[in-house]
Amino acid sequence: MQRPILLDQGGHVDDLLSTLLLWLSPEVELQAVGVTNAGCYADLAYETTLKMATYLNLEGPEIAVSNEEVPNPFPVNWRDDSVVINELPLFEDIALKRRYQTERPRRSDIVFSDCLKASRVPVTIVATAPLTNLAKVFRQNPELEAKVKEIYIMGGALKVDGNVELNETDGSAEWNTYADPHAFKAILTSKIPIKLHSLDLTNNLPVTEDFLSRLEEQAVKSKASKLASRLWQLVSGKGFQYYFWDTSTAAAIIEPSLFKYKTVKIDVTTDGVSRGKVSTSLFGHKVQLASSVEKSSVENLILSIFSMV
Repeated sequence: MQRPILLDQGGHVDDLLSTLLLWLSPEVELQAVGVTNAGCYADLAYETTLKMATYLNLEGPEIAVSNEEVPNPFPVNWRDDSVVINELPLFEDIALKRRYQTERPRRSDIVFSDCLKASRVPVTIVATAPLTNLAKVFRQNPELEAKVKEIYIMGGALKVDGNVELNETDGSAEWNTYADPHAFKAILTSKIPIKLHSLDLTNNLPVTEDFLSRLEEQAVKSKASKLASRLWQLVSGKGFQYYFWDTSTAAAIIEPSLFKYKTVKIDVTTDGVSRGKVSTSLFGHKVQLASSVEKSSVENLILSIFSMV
């Protein structure tokens, strides 16, 4: 039986790739995808998501968007990548195709709420973006918490350095939790079971040249692999080490047995120079923290999913 999933993604390369993985996986019933104003401009990332679906002839989820800015926006140079991503040359192939979704997009929080209200079984949520939209869903409809089986969150850095490097911060926070720490706190204090995929895990999962070479090899016969390869190529040559952040989180949905978790109590700092910092806390809230996975297993799973189309 397929696992019903709602995905809230942040529009950058890794978010888009995790969207593809969940969409293509036979283990997943992707019911809705929301695009958040995170490492992107949401309208452009929404267009890119539609183009990906059109290019691969995909069917299924409603694509929604939220143009609300997060409290602590991502760097402009990251968000500017949305323009380049949206104009990938391979998207020229879809000029004569029927667009995946033609009607005006609905707001992410409304679509997620409707899906949860309509579902007869508990739904799993995957968040590879700040939790702004999801916090709004449960703030407005707290009864919907009971409709959620669990939420997988890519975010946080507990015992490793964060990746927010701004003058007004101390470097301890990860971008998804820094962007809206109050929203993270709201989900953390809810009744929804949480599986947290933090930098503590993903720092051990770099995207390597060997992996990209294997992906490019199968791109000859696979359109999904070709699309994934072109997306990763956009970030692999910038002198910045890319990791399987969101994509490994998606892999945990597709093949949970690959990952080990441990129970920890955590809290998040919501203000000051450490805002967005996630820490263990004696009086914190219990989550399941992803603690280990074999990198080769993640790579092989990602390659196998992309090779399907």
